[in-house]
Amino acid sequence: MTAAVWAAVAGAAGVGERTSLLDLGCGDGAFCAFAARTGAIVHGVDVEPDAIALALEAVPVGDFRLGLMESLPWADASFDVVTSFNAVQYALDPELALAEARRVVRTDGRIAICKWGPPADNEFFAFLTSIGAGGVRGDSLPASDPVEDAIRSMRFEVLAAGDVPTPIEIADDAALDISLSRAGATSASTLRAAAPYRQADGTYRFENRQRYWILGRGG
Repeated sequence: MTAAVWAAVAGAAGVGERTSLLDLGCGDGAFCAFAARTGAIVHGVDVEPDAIALALEAVPVGDFRLGLMESLPWADASFDVVTSFNAVQYALDPELALAEARRVVRTDGRIAICKWGPPADNEFFAFLTSIGAGGVRGDSLPASDPVEDAIRSMRFEVLAAGDVPTPIEIADDAALDISLSRAGATSASTLRAAAPYRQADGTYRFENRQRYWILGRGG
């Protein structure tokens, strides 16, 4: 995620001075630190203890708790805004995670969900899929997006939606090799497959987009 994505989502969701905000899957607290600089009062939840420790370092005054998105340790109607960046699709149950977000947001609050767009909008993901990184092949991908499906089936009110360009830039062959190894694919052939994305200066650039939805509680 980049500051441009955070700014677009925070602006669309009305995050600002004294906004009570909960970030689902907060990770190292980078977005919460960004939101705190706008004056928001930040809270976060994550399943990883190390992530919570990093989030507390990033925002010492934040309220960060270890827990699942599907069972949030906060009371009903606690927050003005609930956010999630590239996390809800990895929930054990995306619908239950969104139901919990609905429960803890105030009646006139907003839920902001942001994630990578489909492979057609994301060159890096499409590239990884084409080389079978992580065992993922194009014919094994789900026919629909679980987050979009959940938003639709739960009848949220979509207040706004948009896309934000989020290119991935990789410094050189060695850095690309490291990125591919993390994705479970390393070989000279995969580096050759990345040749169309290699720039004249030896860097690699993959055009990608993040997609976001600003949701009202709906019904």
